[in-house]
Amino acid sequence: MEVRSFGLLGPLDVVLDGRHVHIPPGKRRVVLAALLLRPGQVVGVDELVELVGGSRNALQTTVGRLREVLPGLVLTKPAGYLLDVRPDEVDVHRFDRLEPREALALWRGRPFADIGSDALERDHVPALTEKYLATLEARIEQDLRAGEHEQLVPELRSLTGQHPTRERMWAQLIVALHRCDRQTEALQAYDDIRGRLAAELGLDPGKDLQKAHQQVLTADNRPRARNDLPGDIADFAGRASDLDEILAAVPSGCVAITAIDGMAGIGKTTIAVRAAHRLAARFPDAQLFVDLHSYTAGVEPRTPSDALLALLTALGVPAQDIPDGLDARAARWRAEMAHRKALVVLDNAGSTSQVRPLLPGTGLVLVTSRRRLVDLDAAHTISLDVLSEEDSLNLLASIIGRAKLDQDLDSAREIVRLCGYLPLAVRIVGARWRTRPAWSAQDLTRRLTGQRLSELTAGERSVADAFALSYQQLTAEQQRLFRRLGLHTGEDFDAHLAAAMIGTTRVEAERLLEELLDAHLVQQKENGRYRFHDLLADHAKASVEADEKTEAVTRLLDHYLRNAAEAADVLNPGRPRIHTAVRYEPADPLRFATHADAVAWLEKERLNLKAAVYLAAYQGHYQHAWQIPHLIAYFLLMRGYGRERVELQSLALAATHQLGDLKARAEALRGLGSAYMEDSDPRAVQHLHQALDLMRQIKDLRGEASTLGVLGIIARERRELDKAMEYFQRGLTLMRHIGARTGEANALHNIGIVYAERGENDQALVHIEKSLELLTAHGDVRSCAMVLHDIGYVHYNEFRDEEAVAFIGRTLAAYRESGDWRGGVMAMADFGYLLYAMGRLDQAREMVRAMLRQTRESMRQPDDESVLSAMTKVRDRQGGIAILISLALHAELNGRLDAAVRYAQRCLDLVRHNKRSWGEARLLIQLSGLHHALGDTAAAIRCGEEAVQAAERLCQRRTVDRAKQALATASAPAPPA
Repeated sequence: MEVRSFGLLGPLDVVLDGRHVHIPPGKRRVVLAALLLRPGQVVGVDELVELVGGSRNALQTTVGRLREVLPGLVLTKPAGYLLDVRPDEVDVHRFDRLEPREALALWRGRPFADIGSDALERDHVPALTEKYLATLEARIEQDLRAGEHEQLVPELRSLTGQHPTRERMWAQLIVALHRCDRQTEALQAYDDIRGRLAAELGLDPGKDLQKAHQQVLTADNRPRARNDLPGDIADFAGRASDLDEILAAVPSGCVAITAIDGMAGIGKTTIAVRAAHRLAARFPDAQLFVDLHSYTAGVEPRTPSDALLALLTALGVPAQDIPDGLDARAARWRAEMAHRKALVVLDNAGSTSQVRPLLPGTGLVLVTSRRRLVDLDAAHTISLDVLSEEDSLNLLASIIGRAKLDQDLDSAREIVRLCGYLPLAVRIVGARWRTRPAWSAQDLTRRLTGQRLSELTAGERSVADAFALSYQQLTAEQQRLFRRLGLHTGEDFDAHLAAAMIGTTRVEAERLLEELLDAHLVQQKENGRYRFHDLLADHAKASVEADEKTEAVTRLLDHYLRNAAEAADVLNPGRPRIHTAVRYEPADPLRFATHADAVAWLEKERLNLKAAVYLAAYQGHYQHAWQIPHLIAYFLLMRGYGRERVELQSLALAATHQLGDLKARAEALRGLGSAYMEDSDPRAVQHLHQALDLMRQIKDLRGEASTLGVLGIIARERRELDKAMEYFQRGLTLMRHIGARTGEANALHNIGIVYAERGENDQALVHIEKSLELLTAHGDVRSCAMVLHDIGYVHYNEFRDEEAVAFIGRTLAAYRESGDWRGGVMAMADFGYLLYAMGRLDQAREMVRAMLRQTRESMRQPDDESVLSAMTKVRDRQGGIAILISLALHAELNGRLDAAVRYAQRCLDLVRHNKRSWGEARLLIQLSGLHHALGDTAAAIRCGEEAVQAAERLCQRRTVDRAKQALATASAPAPPA
């Protein structure tokens, strides 16, 4: 991101991406200054013309020349011009948002010094000068509270000389002299300003002067306000909203408590100290800081009694007056604070019981803790998260320098990512990098990519040590769960997995997880879902004891294998079951009451299941490595996760080679062959024939029949219908021989589709309806939906439109019942086209509109192109075809013919690439009509001719008739003008 800054507090200063830009004197500087005073806002033409003089044409010329040196920043708007910069890039606006010392550093001299505009100086310089002086006085007030009175006297002598009637500066000079025991000079200073005010203004001294004078007269030598705060950190970055929230939690009569919690290294103390410094002026009587040492290596946590002793001593209470008992000390503490405007920082607290006795009755208390102090009364709680990428980069730049960071910004982004955006880790990396100039950003990235925790150490700072202190505060059962969860390589986890890892109930595991959450050792992604910060995951894994690792990994894999089998039984009730390798059964197992429940669990755990397969393969748990992909293959198919299906089935096949189990290898070969088929990969047939040979060798008739079914589908897609029928018939014979009713139903369904593609629709209905009967008896709702879909299509081919529409309704209802949204929207895409082909255009428009809307909602994508991108990413080719068909129809039905052509052509290319012959004819028919409507006769005729050829290959009279009609329309001579 380009670094820009603009300065008006002194001579004009423009810096773009580290380069000073010279703005020539004259009107360009005046226009730029006016725009900088209102960054991101429109400044009217008339106002600018008045400032620079001349005409509107002259202003346009000035703006044009300004754009030459500031390309892309000066924008023309209907009412004037706008400078496209942020307020925080302009020193005039940034001045108000900074601490006094930081703000004063922006002041480089008289504002608008070289702009050359009397009007701008007249209207803005006095107010800016007053703001500068007020800020200067605030900074001097801070220095007085910090005890720097001796150093302030010379500065204040000079300032009162420059501003001889500024009462607050005189009052500060009197106080500084008084605290230096220079009482005579202090009284003389008071007499000087009193006389000047009377002679020049006819005024008496104000309250500030009178108060300062009274302190001198009464020899008020009370000790100055106690300030125990650590120094504010110079390289503070980010946390703007968190800091604002803390600053807003101010007291109104009673005590205000803000509890700041977060994981180790998140920056709790840093933000508390910064907030305390920002608020110090509002609590002038004392700013106290106590480290309670709950997470300090080698130091016992501070008891409340010891902390009260330190606090009372800091307030100046003599040791002999401090009571011994806790209750008595707490009472004395509250009494001492009752009439003071004070703030207290209680850092590194371990529990509410440690904090509660330290709470005064008034003032502001900032408490930091690695635990959520949920039972701290009246607390305003802020839980700090890691920094954003931008804030992490800014923090790193503040340590190593912006120029070094910008040399390789991409590597710097990777560095802060590897630091988990944890402030402590970024600081350590920055400190190491700063002291090793020979390291490049890529060198550092390579080091962090290996053993991160060992690299995140610098001097006494160590991320691992910080985590270890948190870990040591846990109970034994919390530690055991924390360690074992570190072996989980997935995205997140729930209480069921946690229970499986330590062999307990879900309720007990949830309790432990919530305790780890309160200790900021796990995070909560959503209700019931937990995750590790990346670095904590590394620490947890490194903490696993050698003698528990094998059992822990087995428990983890058993959890996913057992639940994948449970879900598969619900999704595909007729599937042949395998004997799973589950060793550890859960105390309270997951049950899926419906198809939708099983799909929801698989969807939520999809990436975790994938991670489990890789873990199993790498750790030598080969049974798990092939069985999990085998069990979730049907889910991945129905949801369109083609890429993952190929990836996991490849791992499964590799695992079976290690096992030497022919049955497992045959199943894995069939699974990979099926995945390749959906992916239009020519390797599908090779793997399926290998599977078929093994199935026959081990006499697995059900496996043989299923493999024949997949080979039949491939032959059908290639339009080798006789070969397809042979495969399906052989499979049907085997399924009937072994009494596999759902297998028989699938074979009948496939045979019916072949009859339909031959144009023998009566035979198609006989077989498909028999399939529906068997599946209904078995309760396989999703498979019934697929069969109902094809029955509706056969009725459409036979010109039985009312029957087709009725089956459309039944199909969609079955998909809804099964919870398969993807199957439902795929059917809606198909039915939208059928309704369009029937001439029922209003129904077709509503169908495709509903399909597109539901797809966006279900995939959580903002628009249709994002849906297509997401489908491409997971290699959901069939889903992509369905979306494009619907987009083409939706565009045509809403009069956007050019867009319809683009979508239909994209879809046709995808259909042909994936050899989906059923879609080719319908798309060509549509394209022919679209080109004809747009006046492109040649393209209309070409698509019409290709449509007839594709339709005749499908052997469906209705499609052939529509194709011929499209060609006839395209070929007809144009009507006379």
